[in-house]
Amino acid sequence: MKPHFSILALTLLPAFCFANPPRTTAPETKPPAYRLIHSRTGKEMTLAQVADELSARDVVYFGELHDNVAGHQVYAELAKLLAVRRPDFVLSMEMFERDVQGVVNDYLRGRINEATFLKHSRPWKDYARDYRPLVELTRERKLDVIAGNLPRPVAGKVASKAGFTSPFLPRATSAPLDRYWELFGEAMKGHPGADGAVEGMYRAQCAKDDAMAEGIADYLAINPHRQPLVIHCNGNFHSDYGLGTAARLAQRAPLAQAAIVSMIAVPDVAKADVTNDRKRAHYLLIVTAPKKTPAKPPAKASEKKLPETKPKG
Repeated sequence: MKPHFSILALTLLPAFCFANPPRTTAPETKPPAYRLIHSRTGKEMTLAQVADELSARDVVYFGELHDNVAGHQVYAELAKLLAVRRPDFVLSMEMFERDVQGVVNDYLRGRINEATFLKHSRPWKDYARDYRPLVELTRERKLDVIAGNLPRPVAGKVASKAGFTSPFLPRATSAPLDRYWELFGEAMKGHPGADGAVEGMYRAQCAKDDAMAEGIADYLAINPHRQPLVIHCNGNFHSDYGLGTAARLAQRAPLAQAAIVSMIAVPDVAKADVTNDRKRAHYLLIVTAPKKTPAKPPAKASEKKLPETKPKG
């Protein structure tokens, strides 16, 4: 005989079984770590979509903010995607200077170890965190890195003395008073040491741009049998608006198809309005600005510690 349940039994079940079904809470949505915007259309893109488009170019500028860790991480991932799509690539870097090109070459070809490379190549302060992933990606594939920048002593001489010559200077350089000059002047307002020295600093800036552009153009010229993708890393001022290094490479290699990515740091990535930045580059990488550490107020006289005195003997 089949068991049966009476209606009375059902009515005795706790009311919350029906009145209060279990609630399903919506998963928390994390704010985006970064966003990529196609400047012409304003469309948001994925990293893979940007890599697909960039892989069709000859030169890609990674315009960066040097102190933004998140932005460097995105560029490292983008470089990996580009390496899959264009296995023959060359990395060009503002972060290494022309006079250490031989050291860079020796490390890439395994003639010296990493410790020796770091000792003699004058890497930037945060090399291990920000630039090592790019260099190692290149080294693993036995490809090349162009040490593109002027040695600092040379740049300093160019800034202080017009007509200075050096074997590390580009074969041709100029400092026209154009839109780049106007933007440079605006950027240098309030900069320590800029008073009365802006023209010299601009000369050095242009010489750096010409040096980096010449390094890329020469590499392409001596490898006519190849069509490598050039990934050039520089501070975004060197490539924004197609000026600086980008303009000077266009003069030297007018047929090279280039694309510029510019890093923009904002307090809130999700709410960022980059309408006014869309002329800066072909693609905008929006990242979170690092939090500034508040400066400590000067200690009061009563709080200053007296120097310790040690007993004699």
